[in-house]
Amino acid sequence: MDELRIVSYASQNSDRQAELRDALREFDAGVRIEFANTEEEACELLADARVLLAHRLTPAMFKAAPHLRWVHLTSAGVERSLFKEFVESEVLLTNSRGMHARPMAEWTLAGLLYWAQRFQYVDEWRLSRDWKEPKRKMTTTRRTLYGLHALVVGFGEVGKGISELLKANGLVVEAIATRPRKDVVEVFPMEQLEERLQEADIVIIALPATPKSIGLFNRRIFPLMKSGSVFVNIARGSIVDESDLISALKAGRPGYAILDVFAEEPLPGESELFDLPNVFMTPHVSGNFPEYTHKVHEIFVENVLRFVENRPLRFEVDKKRGY
Repeated sequence: MDELRIVSYASQNSDRQAELRDALREFDAGVRIEFANTEEEACELLADARVLLAHRLTPAMFKAAPHLRWVHLTSAGVERSLFKEFVESEVLLTNSRGMHARPMAEWTLAGLLYWAQRFQYVDEWRLSRDWKEPKRKMTTTRRTLYGLHALVVGFGEVGKGISELLKANGLVVEAIATRPRKDVVEVFPMEQLEERLQEADIVIIALPATPKSIGLFNRRIFPLMKSGSVFVNIARGSIVDESDLISALKAGRPGYAILDVFAEEPLPGESELFDLPNVFMTPHVSGNFPEYTHKVHEIFVENVLRFVENRPLRFEVDKKRGY
C-alpha cells in the first residue's frame, strides 16, 4: 500500500500532537501525519492527503483535497461540515461520538440537582451573609429528584447515557427517537413527542442538529409542557428558538431551564438569559473533560488501522441524515 498521508487540523497542543504521531508510527504500513495550525496551512497540506482529522471541514479545505477519502471530526456534532459538495461525495465521515455520554450525563444530573436542591440560594447566602432567609428558601422549596418523570428527546449515545444515569438515581425515564424500541428505557417514536412531553416533569434535549430538528422547540411546543417543569438542552442551540424559550420561561412553561448550548456562541453579553432567575447555564462545557483530545486520538488511531486494513470504520456518519 502507498504511504497514507494524514492531515490534522485539530489540536494545537504539541504534546498531544507528539502523542498522536507516536501512536501512528507503530503501524507496519507507511502512515505519515502532518499538522496544520491554520486553515490555509491545512489547504496546502491536503493537496496529497487521503485522510483529514479536524474540528470542522470547510468548503475551501474540501476543494483543496482532491484525493481525500475520509474525514474524522473531533466532535459528535457534524452539522457545520455538511455542505452540499461534501454530502454528495464518496468521502467517508466519522465522528467522535460515544466518549461524551458519561460526562454529559453527569452534567445533566448536576444541573438537575442544582435546581432540585435550590443551590442558587447558597450563592445568595454567600453574598448577603444572612443565614435565616436563604435557609428558609432552601428548606421550603427544595425537592428530591426521586420519582420525577424525565423525557429524553434523542436516544443516541448521549441520550442513552443520560437515561441510564437518571434511571439509576430513581427517576422515571422515557425517551423519544426516530425508531421506537424497548431499551434501558421505553423509547417512543418522534410522532409521540407532544403527547409524551405533556406528562414530563423534566424534558432533556439530546438530538443532533438536522433539518428536521432545527427550531423544533418553539412557541408551539413550550405551552404543552407542564407548568413548573424543567427544560434541559445539552444538544445544539439551533434546536431551540431562544426567543420563544425566554418568553416561555417568563410564562412558567417550562418553569426552569438548564442550558449548555445556545443559538449564538459565545452567548452575547446582552442576552436576556443572563438576567432570568430561573435559568442555570454553562458555556458549552458538558461534553468536555481534561482527556478529551486523548480520547479523540484513541478513536482516530483505531479507525486508521481499520482504514489501512479496509475494514468498516467505527462511528461512521450518514451524511444525508446528519448523524
